[in-house]
Amino acid sequence: MTPRVSARLLIAVLLPLVACRPARAETAPRPEIRVALAPVIVDTMSGIAWRAMTGECTGIWAREGIALTWSGAGDGADVVLPLVFDHREVKKHDPKTADAFGVTVFAGRSQRILVSTARAREVVAQRHGLADSGDSTALDIAMGTLLGRVVAHEIGHALLLTKAHTAGGLMNPSVEAADLRPALDGQFALSAPDRTRLALRFSNIPRGEAILASVTWTDAPPAPSPLRAPR
Repeated sequence: MTPRVSARLLIAVLLPLVACRPARAETAPRPEIRVALAPVIVDTMSGIAWRAMTGECTGIWAREGIALTWSGAGDGADVVLPLVFDHREVKKHDPKTADAFGVTVFAGRSQRILVSTARAREVVAQRHGLADSGDSTALDIAMGTLLGRVVAHEIGHALLLTKAHTAGGLMNPSVEAADLRPALDGQFALSAPDRTRLALRFSNIPRGEAILASVTWTDAPPAPSPLRAPR
């Protein structure tokens, strides 16, 4: 008798599980948007800083459903973004104050991200937050973390196709020099309207057809109010 009762119980447990399988199969996961970054490094940056930067930036965008690659290869990517680490180029597009971490340059339907490692190094030298250390490795990690947040912000301009900023979150136009600490919940996240804007932009794009126009960047207009920290 006991074996028969056990068999009945097992069948009773398995049947609901089997019945649920088709319903789960019908729920498609949210597709990732694949963004290939094509970096050009003119400024100097250590390998430790590079790894910290790519890890921080990749993590920020992974939480928004964006898969970043850093090799510049566009195979299978939805967007290819030029990413240039060149302090002089940033200054050229930020002539008034010359204290920006980075700017996003728009030319037609394409964008190019410019980032200053020198400006990040200057802020890290103030020894605040993550940079409150005399250890060179810790300072490289702090610099990379800061650059990761800067690049993530500029990627936001490029993907959202907007020069606008928000009062908080990832698209806030300033990074406080005294607040280079581990990110708090939502501190570097998109706002709900920006998430909707991002989803709408990519809803009608054939997957795997990378967006990258051939443009000349001379005298292209920069995005206003570039990401900066007070001196």
